[in-house]
Amino acid sequence: MKVLSMLLAGLSVGYSISVMALREPLLYNDFGIGASAILDGVVVLAIAAAVTAVVLARSGGRAAPWIAVAALLVIVFESLGMAPGLLGDWAAALSAGVLLGTSAILAASHRGAQAALAVGLLAAARVGAELGTLLTSSSGRQFAWEVAGPEDAVVPQRAAIAVVLAVLAAVFLVAGYRNSSVATSQASTRTLAVGTALPLVAGGFGWWATEYRDSTLVWFLALAGLTVAALVAAWLLPKRDGSLILVLFASWAAGVSSFDFADRSYSSVGLTVFLLAAGGLIACRFPQIYLGLFALLMVAAVDLAQNMGVGLPLSMQQWVVPFIAAYVLVSALPTAPTSLAVGMTVPFTMALTVTIYGGSYGPLDSADDFEFFGSSQPSATALSIGGLVVLSVCAAGVWLLRRR
Repeated sequence: MKVLSMLLAGLSVGYSISVMALREPLLYNDFGIGASAILDGVVVLAIAAAVTAVVLARSGGRAAPWIAVAALLVIVFESLGMAPGLLGDWAAALSAGVLLGTSAILAASHRGAQAALAVGLLAAARVGAELGTLLTSSSGRQFAWEVAGPEDAVVPQRAAIAVVLAVLAAVFLVAGYRNSSVATSQASTRTLAVGTALPLVAGGFGWWATEYRDSTLVWFLALAGLTVAALVAAWLLPKRDGSLILVLFASWAAGVSSFDFADRSYSSVGLTVFLLAAGGLIACRFPQIYLGLFALLMVAAVDLAQNMGVGLPLSMQQWVVPFIAAYVLVSALPTAPTSLAVGMTVPFTMALTVTIYGGSYGPLDSADDFEFFGSSQPSATALSIGGLVVLSVCAAGVWLLRRR
């Protein structure tokens, strides 16, 4: 029951990230240059998760199930359009962050519970928007009844999924953790500092790369800054807990967040979820973190060879990377609950990572491509080399962390 409750909680957080527009700025431009770009929904989510986890760990966590239920209730309200505008954006970010931090504490150091939370979060964050698109492709974007308010912008199918996930998660969290308590020794001021500073630093680098998007050099310097930030944050966390930050950063650098679906169908979305689940389940039984990192490096090397003209199977990483990403993630568990809350937000706050899949995009054909790469698009070979370097640095960092 506890593992299932963590899976549902992870799905709720991931689905919130996917469909609640948490990339929107949460400050007006009046607060200063770049402030609105740096402080978006996922940054607030990350900080809320870290603060919640540390506070609950220090207080013993006895109220954690009820705090999780309250956060789920806010997610339901936001899903139904009951909190409009900027208020709704803040509510979505804070509630999802509180739910993640609370769930990490409730998962404790149980590998199965932590794995269910982590894989569920990544799966829902990756396919939630695609699932919503498929569900609404033929039925429009309006509720069946006439309303005059923020509900007009709500997609009924997406709202229904969010409500069902929230209700099930609340029931199983309360049933499984009515009498839970958390050891206070799991909390640390250093973890809180890392969890607060890392997403803000990542947001700063992201703003810098966007502000000077006509410079490829700035883009790669920002990537280097993110990599250094990930290494420093990983080293500051206790014991080997920082490995989680590095393997997630490495997985996202390998393209797990940017690869496209082959045909944008239910079967394609389902296969992605299956690969994430399969990778996590195998890692629960046979965890080998170095094997997973080596596999990511091999995929990066294959992509680099493709971009240099070597004839190899195309788009291998489209299906291989999700499996390996889930495998290496679960192989890095278990970790301290507070460190889990910090690490699981890395893929969403540190989204500037060079992706080896990006090297296969080809010519720019949309405004989004120009916004991401800038007017001077890095070549496919440069992107692949950048991704390979990031992966290599993260792999070396994991090796050093796990030897200390």
